[in-house]
Amino acid sequence: MKRRDLILIALPITLLVAVLAVVILLVAQYRGFKASYIADAKDDLRLRTELIAETLVPDIRQGNLERITANCARFRLHPTRVSVIREDGTVLADSNANVATLGNHSDRPELAEVGEDDGDGFVVRYSVTTASWLLIHAVKIGDCYVRVSMPMNAITHTVSLVRRSVTLAILLGAALVLFLTFYVIFRVRPHFIALQTAATSIAKGRLDTPIEIPAGGILRELAQAVSIMARQLRHRIADLQRERNEFDALFNALREPLLVVSQSGEVLRRNRAAGLLFTVDDAHETFRVERTACPDLIKYVHEAFESPTVGSREIAFETAAQTRTLLAHAVRMEREGEICLLLLLTDLTEIRRLEGFRSDFIANVSHEIRTPLTAILSTVETLRENHLTEAQYARCLDILGRHSKRLGDLVQDILSLAAIERRQTGPAGEDFVPCRLDAVLRDAVGLCVDAAERANVKLEVPETLPEVTVNGDPRLIEQCVVNLVTNAIRHAGTPDVVLGLGVREGKASITVTDHGCGIAAEHLPRLFERFYRVHKERSRATGGTGLGLAIVKHVAILHGGTIDVVSEPGQGTTFTLTVPAC
Repeated sequence: MKRRDLILIALPITLLVAVLAVVILLVAQYRGFKASYIADAKDDLRLRTELIAETLVPDIRQGNLERITANCARFRLHPTRVSVIREDGTVLADSNANVATLGNHSDRPELAEVGEDDGDGFVVRYSVTTASWLLIHAVKIGDCYVRVSMPMNAITHTVSLVRRSVTLAILLGAALVLFLTFYVIFRVRPHFIALQTAATSIAKGRLDTPIEIPAGGILRELAQAVSIMARQLRHRIADLQRERNEFDALFNALREPLLVVSQSGEVLRRNRAAGLLFTVDDAHETFRVERTACPDLIKYVHEAFESPTVGSREIAFETAAQTRTLLAHAVRMEREGEICLLLLLTDLTEIRRLEGFRSDFIANVSHEIRTPLTAILSTVETLRENHLTEAQYARCLDILGRHSKRLGDLVQDILSLAAIERRQTGPAGEDFVPCRLDAVLRDAVGLCVDAAERANVKLEVPETLPEVTVNGDPRLIEQCVVNLVTNAIRHAGTPDVVLGLGVREGKASITVTDHGCGIAAEHLPRLFERFYRVHKERSRATGGTGLGLAIVKHVAILHGGTIDVVSEPGQGTTFTLTVPAC
């Protein structure tokens, strides 16, 4: 049996024991009352007998039967019965009966109880003469007995009232015990068990468990309170769960790695970015800071625990692919009574790379501008001498025109590249329109014909081109083709440039192929970088800005496409621009 049922059953059992104790006490009190009441009645009867006997003593001693009879007759209408009986059992006088009708009383037990020497005797017996139970007291005076009796009706009635009261109290106690037992077992216990079961289910996390509320009884308010508590608990847990989900989403949405580190060096919590940085796949897997194999980070964590004022610090983190620069920022916090460290790692690798790229770009631009600008300034100084022949003057003008054009081309390419990069940060394809690549290809070839003829290079385009439509900027695509063809004319040393157009698997491809000197393999990965040249001096001599292929790459990215190059030294080069077709 469960402890709960023992407690519920113990209540009526305890009450039953209490009722039994009260019953025993009442019975004892009843018996004591009865004995005390009868004793008081005997004392009262003894006192009456003594008084009556003192009245009759002179007459009995004188043998005055008339006086004896008269004195006894005085009690005729009184509940007390007085009799004078001679020693031989003859009744001399009786207050309630005719002595002539009374038989010999020598066998009466009250007379036998008196004995000799003025003793007395008490007897309770049924009287046939009076047809009632009597309490009788007899005393001996001389050779006569004075017998005084009183009916037991009053005593019996009083004792019966007490007995009935005791019996009623016992029955009421028993009824109360039965009612309480029935109420506890059949009314309270089922609701209590249901309430306990619901509370246990709620404690196990099943917050939607219904709670039965009794229509009445002592458990109604408790059940209502538990129901309200469960509803409030559901709302509170839902709020906490929502806040936790929002926190987890925000925690994992951070692009910067974020860790919570204990004083022992164990990572108690981390976000997704930290798992990617330290190659920890399992979201619930714990690891220590030492596992990062980053001495700078381990040292910084130890210092952050020792000094609460430690500032941010750049650390180097070696990976298999590269060396990354991280900015570590630690904040001390308390978590479940333990001092922990909230560690934020900001990856500065790309920023540092961009800063280096910007520095290189500025340096390259400055270098590219300085060359034509120096030539222009030198030519201007020459023109100021005013002692030039016509041939020298014409040569100076030619230098000014050539380097001014080169400077203008450089500025134009820089502006074009900046505009393309700016468009890459906006919505993809916002200002794109459907355009025919075959028409764009023919227009681009038309723009390159003069340059090809001056370089004695033949441009070959298939007579029949497929009608391919793409969603894009036709001006930029045309600029890409012009840049590729111009590069081949200027730098490849090829007799011809072959252009092609095709469609495969939903993608359109423009190919530009030359049969010139080709490009060595070590240059191919950097070929599309800004200002990168395979042959720097020859490129500058032919008028290139070093930004043509970088523009091609960014135009391809802008259109969601790619630019690929295949080349072998002495065998020529093929550039392939691929963009999604409509």
